[in-house]
Amino acid sequence: VDAMKRLVNEFRDYARLPVAELHPLDLNALVQDVLQLYGNENALVPVRVELDLACPSIQGDAQQLRQVVHNLLQNAQDATEESAQPEVSIATQWVPTSGRVRLVVRDNGPGFPAKILKRAFEPYVSTKTRGTGLGLAVVKKIADEHGARIDLKNRELAGVVVGAQVSLSFQAGEQQHALL
Repeated sequence: VDAMKRLVNEFRDYARLPVAELHPLDLNALVQDVLQLYGNENALVPVRVELDLACPSIQGDAQQLRQVVHNLLQNAQDATEESAQPEVSIATQWVPTSGRVRLVVRDNGPGFPAKILKRAFEPYVSTKTRGTGLGLAVVKKIADEHGARIDLKNRELAGVVVGAQVSLSFQAGEQQHALL
């Protein structure tokens, strides 16, 4: 009953996700804020952080982007639970040539099967035994609301999958373009 209740509530939240209210936002500060939930005392897997201090502000809805960061970190932690040496990282990067700020979450879990990789952003698609399969669908919906590019891929080393990576690319805030 609890599982069904959670499924209904998550579907309701997905279906009526409010329109994003975009304001200038420091993505590094938002990431640091969310990371307080993933401190050593709370996290199943420690999160390595690499924040690019050169990142300009973006136009974003802080509440929705907190949910994105939380969903991505939670997925990465879940994916690495069975790894011998679980590792999750989150990074920001300023790419001046494109005028975009990237947010990247990586893990060293098993990656995604090819059939799931193609459909990962669809509702109810999941590799997990628990959960609703709405986490990445919500991330995609919020990314679209923010005009962000989103990419999901398996990380490979010498042809062997060594984890997964999700990256979002946001246009830098309007104020920054005047300065560039």
